[in-house]
Amino acid sequence: MTEKLIQKVSSNGRIVIPKEWRDKLNIDDTSMVELELNDDKHIVIKKKKHPLEINDVLFEDATPFTEDELKEAKKSLFPNNK
Repeated sequence: MTEKLIQKVSSNGRIVIPKEWRDKLNIDDTSMVELELNDDKHIVIKKKKHPLEINDVLFEDATPFTEDELKEAKKSLFPNNK
């Protein structure tokens, strides 16, 4: 679903990203956004993600390893190490 709205540009060129959208995108006053001007004169604004930030929900419901599980996994991967 595409959400659209119309915002007024302030005298110093600022626009407001609505709070509901900031919440959905986890954008706060420390976040960086990327602005892109396309040839067709459209502006695209994207939340800038840290290179190490996970992009998907692959591990969303995964529980962390316990120390014992981690030791067992290491033993099975590296049987000659003690």
